[in-house]
Amino acid sequence: MIITEKLTAEHIPQLWAIDRAIWNTQNTPALEQYEDYERYATGLKRQQLLLALDEATGAVLGALSYHHPSPLPAHRRHWVLGIGIAPNAQGQGVVQALMQHLLTMAPSHDIGKISLRVFETNPNARRFYQKLGFHEEGFLPREYWLNDQWVAEYIMAYYID
Repeated sequence: MIITEKLTAEHIPQLWAIDRAIWNTQNTPALEQYEDYERYATGLKRQQLLLALDEATGAVLGALSYHHPSPLPAHRRHWVLGIGIAPNAQGQGVVQALMQHLLTMAPSHDIGKISLRVFETNPNARRFYQKLGFHEEGFLPREYWLNDQWVAEYIMAYYID
């Protein structure tokens, strides 16, 4: 597996296909971002990404996006993550490889906290992130109105310092 920060034009349709396959109303409130390819591609080019590629074929196995929660100087030591792994690559250590690479980058960016959010309806993801060293930092009841019901969300964090 190769981890890279370099996004190429051939990666974009692969990432779009992955995102359209994995995201649904049980794990994200933002499905509309996957409806228009051009808008998706434009947004993707603005993100900071780590890509996991199959070493033999160059196919995208997954991606990890990272950004500061806001432009405030007080947020400069904190990254928020988004992670998407191809269905056929799940359970093969892709997230672990992406996280390991991110954690090696973090000190040079003076990052002390990494966080992500997980729907209450996705307990497997919560357990998985706990195994990676994340802990539940917050709980947001009734955070989203989806499918005619309220969905709660957990905030999970990994501290580097």
